Amino acid sequence: MKVIFVVKMIDFIDPQGIMQLSAIAKTKGHETFLGILTRENIFKKIEIIRPEVIAYSATTGEHKYYLRVNEEIKNRFPGIFTVMGGPHATFFPECIYNSTLDAICIGEGDEAFLELLQRLEKKEDISDIKNIITKTKHNEVRNFYPDLDSLPFPDRDIFYKTTEMGKFPIKSFMVSRGCPYNCTYCFNHSFRNMYKNRGVYLRRKSVKRSIEEIIYVRERYPIQFVKFYDDIFTYPNDPWLEDFCREYKRQIKLPFHCLTRPDLVNGEIIRTLKDAGCVSVSMSIEAANSYLRNEVLKRNMSDEQIYKAFELCRKYSISTFANSILALPKSKIQDDIATVEMNIKCKVTFAEFPICHPYPGTQLGDFCRENGIFGADYDKIHLSYMFESPLDCFTKREKKIQKNLSLLGTVAVWKPGLKNLILKYLIYMPNNIIYVMAYILTKMYLVKSKIYPFKLRARDFPGLFLKGLRVDTFKHSAEVR
Repeated sequence: MKVIFVVKMIDFIDPQGIMQLSAIAKTKGHETFLGILTRENIFKKIEIIRPEVIAYSATTGEHKYYLRVNEEIKNRFPGIFTVMGGPHATFFPECIYNSTLDAICIGEGDEAFLELLQRLEKKEDISDIKNIITKTKHNEVRNFYPDLDSLPFPDRDIFYKTTEMGKFPIKSFMVSRGCPYNCTYCFNHSFRNMYKNRGVYLRRKSVKRSIEEIIYVRERYPIQFVKFYDDIFTYPNDPWLEDFCREYKRQIKLPFHCLTRPDLVNGEIIRTLKDAGCVSVSMSIEAANSYLRNEVLKRNMSDEQIYKAFELCRKYSISTFANSILALPKSKIQDDIATVEMNIKCKVTFAEFPICHPYPGTQLGDFCRENGIFGADYDKIHLSYMFESPLDCFTKREKKIQKNLSLLGTVAVWKPGLKNLILKYLIYMPNNIIYVMAYILTKMYLVKSKIYPFKLRARDFPGLFLKGLRVDTFKHSAEVR
């Protein structure tokens, strides 16, 4: 069968889920293609390729673009089967009822998507496929996929051969699935409940398999820098990490970035990462106010742990990337300002300040709905959590200040000498394009020089700059309905 995976746009992150599903489909002889809504006429592409299946993978906020285009696809090509997976479908399966989708896939789709294709090809009934939901049947999930080593390498060709991603010198990898923590803004808690008694949640590829995948990509595409996008890459007293870092240093020898938590960092881990080639880590602070951080967000870490973790990174010359959430329920503008100040005190290399969005499947989202500060109209949620708060507990003026702080907080952390000007005056001014540009230019400089350092040919810079400018401008602009 022919399948077109449809995405809204190309960012700087490898879409691991689509790549994995494409690879699995190809193992059974299916053909896969890519459609990009912002770059091509998807209807002409459908006419040329004539696929039997259109597939989307959607986050909340992104979903509305796919539901909208799917309506037109079904009008023009009623015989094409359309299916959507990803976080939005998983945690808000009700989205199928007011849509023209034929089905949604909840949870992990490795086996379910392939089974769906096989049955569609044979014109068999799909109503009892586990993980698949139709308008008339809600099936349970199957067990977690237990052996990540047995999966084919993600099909990077589907993106790398058709877009600039192939030539981009940074490549992303995931060597695990799952996170053992219960941060309320994340869906891990709900995901574990969905799969209760259905296998081991936290799974890792073997060191051998992980290294082989990087080598496979390096032999086929240019790569200067590696990003590991695992929710948690490091754990204390972790033999896997020790083995991986040893083999990575011996066989790969490329600078890399990974994610961890301040309460998981110690001197031994940082030394191990540094020795293997780690140049930057992501560690979220989330909130300076300990009540917001530990009671509202369930981060369960102290100020001391946070300061110590960032100090250790500075000691070993590892750059840091920190996320902190603004506009949390029960928060005040002064709490958000304090969060920026904590990032400055931690001497974070690059800080971002996303604004709280009440996503389905998260305890934080449930709290917002139960307390009447969000009406569960997910079509009103912006594709990007960098846009202004959708919560009803803030005034319009507060939302404007939060948006300014989200932009200029990044600048203040980079240049602490501007802190007073920004935090006492500029954030209270009307929203404007200058603030957006100040954020974008600061981000581009720090990401390129400190977080994901790589060499760029002079002739490639304009294109990369314009792409980054378009993506980030969209994330901070009102969506066209």
